Amino acid sequence: MTGQPGAKPSPKPRTRSGRDAVRAVRAVRTRGLVLVTWAGMLLAIAGCTSNQASVVDAWRPPAGHASIDRFELLRKAADQEALYTLAGGLKPMSSGIWRGAFETTDPDFTELRDVRQALGHLRNEVWYADVQIFDTDDDGDRRAQAYVVHRNALARMIERLESFWSPWGITPCTHPSEIIAIVDRMPRADRWRGYGHLFGYPDEAVDFFVAAGLAITDENEVGPGKDREFIQIPTHVSDSGRFTYAVPLNHVPTPADRRLAEGAALILGTYEGRRSRMNDVADVVEILLQLNERFECLTLIEVTENLEGTAPSPW
Repeated sequence: MTGQPGAKPSPKPRTRSGRDAVRAVRAVRTRGLVLVTWAGMLLAIAGCTSNQASVVDAWRPPAGHASIDRFELLRKAADQEALYTLAGGLKPMSSGIWRGAFETTDPDFTELRDVRQALGHLRNEVWYADVQIFDTDDDGDRRAQAYVVHRNALARMIERLESFWSPWGITPCTHPSEIIAIVDRMPRADRWRGYGHLFGYPDEAVDFFVAAGLAITDENEVGPGKDREFIQIPTHVSDSGRFTYAVPLNHVPTPADRRLAEGAALILGTYEGRRSRMNDVADVVEILLQLNERFECLTLIEVTENLEGTAPSPW
């Protein structure tokens, strides 16, 4: 076929040689291998994350070790101030469910792992429970204690007190165990304030405790009846010494004090009416979840009204 005079003939379509075809196949295979490798890595990472709980649950104590009674551990938590964390989040965090220690030079983690595994019954969408390892050691022993956190109450408190928490990189979505580890390593005044807020004490009581602590000198007399008195919130096991916080001498209860006392009394009364139904671990968890569903909404009302400045008691 002829074209215009003087025009160059159209180039013939290029055909792929056998060598080009082999190269193309190799390139496709290489890209596929890379994709498969990345997919495998992602699956492995996801598998490690999702299998953490199963690794903890699969652990068994060595022969001869008397495992902790899980039913007694959980009921003990509910009998103490942890009830106010578990049933609605009146306290964002409670500790002291279990206490122990281990040698730093030759640690034996058998009991610690046993307790941490038992606390798995309180790790769900509502609560997070674990063992806190303290930063400082005492003559070669490092102390540890079990704690439980109400996830939503903790997040709401951190959001409300953002100005205190944000310089530490703590936000409402920070994991509870990370928050507690950071607080334990804060400078003294911030550590006192951080724990005060975690334990659900009224803001004015936290302010007083921090200021009074910083003002202590060798000449000052401190303690009950000297520079402070204590407000006691009863629990099932004791009317005093469990949920307690310091206030100035001759303190007149504030609306926050009254709301806390009224709310705790209602929660405790309801719990004691149902406690006899707790016959095993499943009963404890189920009843506490029911109490949480009932009382968390009241805590939400209190927080909302407090932010709006009205703060009438919702109880």
